[in-house]
Amino acid sequence: MAKKGTRLLLWVTVIGMLILVAGVVAAAVLLNQDEPLGDGDRWMYVKLAGLQDSPPTPSLFDDPADMPPMSSELTRMLRDAADDAAVPGLLIEVGGLGAGWAQVQEVRDAIATFRDSGKPCIAWAETWSNKEYYLATACDQVLMAPHGTALVNGLAVTQTYYAGTFEKLDVKANFEHVGDFKSAVEPYQRTGPSESAQEAMDLLLDGLYDEMLAGIADGRGISVDDARALVDTPPMVPGDALSRGMVDGLYYRDEAKDLVELHAGQAADLETEVAEDDRKELVHYRDYLAKRRKAWKQGKTKIAVIYAEGPIIDGSSTEDLFGGKVIGDSTVRQQLKDVREDDSVDAVVLRVNSPGGSGGASDAMWREIVLTQAEKPVIVSMGDYAASGGYYMSMSGDRIFAEPSTITGSIGVFGGKINVGGAMAKLGLSQHTSRRGEAATLLSGTHDFDEHEREIFRGYLGSFYQTFVSKAAEGRGMSFDEVHAVAQGRVWTGRQALERGLVDELGSLDDAIAYAVTQVPDADPASVALKRIPERKTLLEQLVEDMESPKREVLAPAVQADELAALAVVGAVPEARDALSGALALRQILAGGDVAAMLPGTITVE
Repeated sequence: MAKKGTRLLLWVTVIGMLILVAGVVAAAVLLNQDEPLGDGDRWMYVKLAGLQDSPPTPSLFDDPADMPPMSSELTRMLRDAADDAAVPGLLIEVGGLGAGWAQVQEVRDAIATFRDSGKPCIAWAETWSNKEYYLATACDQVLMAPHGTALVNGLAVTQTYYAGTFEKLDVKANFEHVGDFKSAVEPYQRTGPSESAQEAMDLLLDGLYDEMLAGIADGRGISVDDARALVDTPPMVPGDALSRGMVDGLYYRDEAKDLVELHAGQAADLETEVAEDDRKELVHYRDYLAKRRKAWKQGKTKIAVIYAEGPIIDGSSTEDLFGGKVIGDSTVRQQLKDVREDDSVDAVVLRVNSPGGSGGASDAMWREIVLTQAEKPVIVSMGDYAASGGYYMSMSGDRIFAEPSTITGSIGVFGGKINVGGAMAKLGLSQHTSRRGEAATLLSGTHDFDEHEREIFRGYLGSFYQTFVSKAAEGRGMSFDEVHAVAQGRVWTGRQALERGLVDELGSLDDAIAYAVTQVPDADPASVALKRIPERKTLLEQLVEDMESPKREVLAPAVQADELAALAVVGAVPEARDALSGALALRQILAGGDVAAMLPGTITVE
């Protein structure tokens, strides 16, 4: 009876909140009727910060039609604006982008499209760092605050190795891997990278660094050597950044806006007095985006875009302990089945942004993708990552698109366990195990592999690797040996992957969608509607859904304990968040003896 009363109280609360939200939305509509964008002399103001690749988690009063934009919406909006006479120019304020290089590259390409249309674009920021400046160089002018800092100083990847700590704690890593370059286990077994792992990382960094320098050189109209000189000796002082041509002017935010609103972007005219009545106020991009969203819903050809973001696990898609997205195979399989059976959907674009995870879950989704292909085209668009399990999901696509800076490949597997028996003994905890069967302690967390168990586990991993490479070869139209030569756990950039036949084309999500349209008979490229999956919901809609069908998986007690420990660590060291998020996903995958198809740790290139 108490449970029914609690449920009734929750429903009454939800209904009351819905009424409140409806009132707030109605008032907002009355106070903010649609206004025309202008007669072609009002620039658009775009604020780029915290880019999100997939539908973001809503806040309480969010209207799905007015939620923060995804990167793909921004790119489509910018390309629409390039052809819109009502948008004569762009002023872009750049903040911390919080995204990987491929996602930044997609947005940069869309800005370049706007600039190539002959319309001016100005980028402004308080400070410039690597990704932010790379993006900004797609504009005609790059401005900075007079008190800002220009720290565009090259790329670095830092990985943490635990072997020394494990030795002190008497913790023993029992891992096996298949592939000379599958270095995901090295952080647990070594104090530094092996020669093959360092070779792979150097090639990856070279590829990303070359993309960065080429973009800066092209955007600023300088040589690659000059761009390299700017990065090697960064002009951190604003005056030096100006004198060395890294930026075109030093202005405060209000001055940058005045530059556009009063002088149409002409810095030379700033000294000229302009009457306030002649000010042409900037059009905020959110107003323009709201109109474009309505237009995008109309179209004869419907393309379903399924977003798969985060580590891959068995079960339902959810968020991890820190709010990061996690791909659950059962959720994605159902999404694929739904669009396969939906006669209104003409083609599918699978947007993969994942460092990998569970090998079994990846294979289950691969099967559903193959089934969907039998009914309608399935095109893959790779985001920042589509590696290992993320590549497994992608490899059967009818056509695979990747950005030059996408991190992909890593065709290889690993698995094993961590023996904490010695650490428990140091704490005074003694254990005694009785067993029947020669492999009874195969997955025990307090015993090392013996030779018999290790041989069994190696065979298990080897068999999965054979399956991985064979299916990749089938999907790519290559021989087993050809795939194996570029597999073995090696990580590539999108451009390097194209050269080795692992992807079909360099391009953005927009490009993948455009290609999907060409695969639909009698489709009109000018009349395309997108069905984004998962669909955006308000927080209240999500609350009601969760009340009816809670999504969070019940974790094993050991994993629950790990979560509590991770919370404590992140409270003291916030920078450890990403690493711990990946570690928890790996712990959940290995707890059941699954094969892990993941990148070597967290590869964050800054």
